[in-house]
Amino acid sequence: MPISVPSDPAPVTVRPVARRDFYDDPSTYDILHAPGTATDVDGLERMALRFAPGRPHRHLWLEPACGTARLLRVAAGRGRRVVGFDMSERMIDYANERLAARGLTHRATLFVADMETFPRRRDPIGAHLAFNLINTIRHLQTDEALQRHFRAMARSLVPGAIYAVGLSLSDYVRERTSEDVWEGARGRCRVTQVVQYIPPGRRARRERVVSHLVIERPRGAEHVDSTYGLRSYDAKQWRAAIEASPFTLEAVVDETGRDMRSPADGHAIFVLRAPG
Repeated sequence: MPISVPSDPAPVTVRPVARRDFYDDPSTYDILHAPGTATDVDGLERMALRFAPGRPHRHLWLEPACGTARLLRVAAGRGRRVVGFDMSERMIDYANERLAARGLTHRATLFVADMETFPRRRDPIGAHLAFNLINTIRHLQTDEALQRHFRAMARSLVPGAIYAVGLSLSDYVRERTSEDVWEGARGRCRVTQVVQYIPPGRRARRERVVSHLVIERPRGAEHVDSTYGLRSYDAKQWRAAIEASPFTLEAVVDETGRDMRSPADGHAIFVLRAPG
């Protein structure tokens, strides 16, 4: 029996692979990271309730390297006062547009700054809860840069406030190349990211991250490749970094804000207590 084949199939446009930083495209970044945002904020609310000083409904939340401020948008929508900053002006512009579209600008303050040299404001921020959940702190490439960041964060918090840092610890002996797939969609745009993590060496302490991004829209698909490095820490190195900082380790929790054992490797959220 003959097989019927369409004589005029619909054309599919595939754009060539581009090598650039997809962080320059706030909309794509926001779509990709949107899934799970409300759950992440649920976890942060549990952490604030457990650990942050003062009354929860009066807490001020601070996110360094906030990107498109997806977490801060949800928190502001729940009545929180929020502050965020990012070194990308495009990200902050996009974040402010999204906040304005939801009528939330009165609850949020966003500005452009990097993780080492902020705050660039005359008045102290005075946050009760700060957070950095997805290894962003590992973009700081030296121990000195990390300590500058910790000191700046301590100046931005009220006495006894907490800083929730999400970090994936390394095991320099057993760790192997791994891969994650992230997906997000909004309207007629779908974004898929395949990420490979190439383990760091004990000396270089630099994990190589290779990203392949596929952005699918009605007019066709675009492929974007990028590569970057993240500073690595094993359990001993991370413990030493905390001890050298103004902070003390209060607890180790999972994404829901519940206690977990401090891992030898893998991801956890480290709840750090600011000086009281």
